[in-house]
Amino acid sequence: MKRTLTLIVMLGLFVFTQNAFAQKPAASPLATVKQMIGTTEMELVYSRPSLAGRDANELVNTLNKGVWRTGANTNTIIAFDKDVTLGGKALKAGRYALWTVPGDKEWKVIISSITDKWGTSYDNSGDVMSFMAPVTKTSNKVETFVINLTDFDKNSMDKGNIELAWGNLSVKFPVKVNN
Repeated sequence: MKRTLTLIVMLGLFVFTQNAFAQKPAASPLATVKQMIGTTEMELVYSRPSLAGRDANELVNTLNKGVWRTGANTNTIIAFDKDVTLGGKALKAGRYALWTVPGDKEWKVIISSITDKWGTSYDNSGDVMSFMAPVTKTSNKVETFVINLTDFDKNSMDKGNIELAWGNLSVKFPVKVNN
């Protein structure tokens, strides 16, 4: 009887401590995406903020005042194992940070060689390239920010669009493998 009681108490303490120290899910969960574009591997590493009752248009208008890390927490990473053309401009294989400057009709997309920034600590000294990408409003509402590869060329699969989607906003820019 004493052993049973001791076992029950220990089990109760175990369950209590597990619940007491359980971590809540991250407010902006980290996502890692690896995608083949033709024979080139693209990797994206970014944190995904949620709207949580907020309006994406208002959040983006707040961001219009400066450069956005294009996600949450640390800056978004985009990497290619071979040379590509991004937004119509040549980009060498490598690991880069993806920053944006939101606007009402188009966003400025910035590719930077400085990949270790936290939050909004943007430093333009590492800029490798920048280009403009159009913003469209969609009927679909995306609750949690997402970066997708869309609109693949069905014949070659070596080109498509990178889409940034949040709320009813969609920003797309082309990516193509350099042969």
